[in-house]
Amino acid sequence: MKKAIFALALVACVCTASFAHARNTAGNFTIGLGPVGNVYVVDSSPELDPGVGGYLYLDYRWSPQFSTQFGVVVTTQDGTGISNGDDGIEFLGIPTFDLKFYILSDPSRWDPYGLIGMGVYAITEGTAKNGTTAVGIGANLGIGCDFYITEKISVGMSGVFRSIGLIDSTGGANNGTSLFPFSIMGNVAYHF
Repeated sequence: MKKAIFALALVACVCTASFAHARNTAGNFTIGLGPVGNVYVVDSSPELDPGVGGYLYLDYRWSPQFSTQFGVVVTTQDGTGISNGDDGIEFLGIPTFDLKFYILSDPSRWDPYGLIGMGVYAITEGTAKNGTTAVGIGANLGIGCDFYITEKISVGMSGVFRSIGLIDSTGGANNGTSLFPFSIMGNVAYHF
């Protein structure tokens, strides 16, 4: 029995070492996509229900513990509260830019990280023609983790809080609004 346990431990060590070597040779670029769900932490104008959508990103890992990610986020929400009846509002992050810090310095199948960044955000007019359209800049702060299925393919999950200031008109004294979505994101990625 002890020999069998020793043999299994030896195989696990060899597989882990082989995976770490393969991961180091996979390349520094990543392209990925996945679903996004937004939950709005603070009600603002427009008030939005939780929405779903997707995102696409390109990541460059320029050191073992840092990478730079560029992405596009698109979700669809319906109005609620004071915005009830204003449906089909698109929330766009085009582009977003994040700096990721990877917590583990040794390669493994699990690769947790923290991120900080910013993006250009917009919301579009919904079904009610009431001036919902707005554009602005926001900050991103989040955490996530990727799991490597193979040395070139991973799946992951992240949570990103966004604080966004938007300009919704160029006239009048009250021409700004803000959004505070918490985005729950999944992804499938290819590393090359």
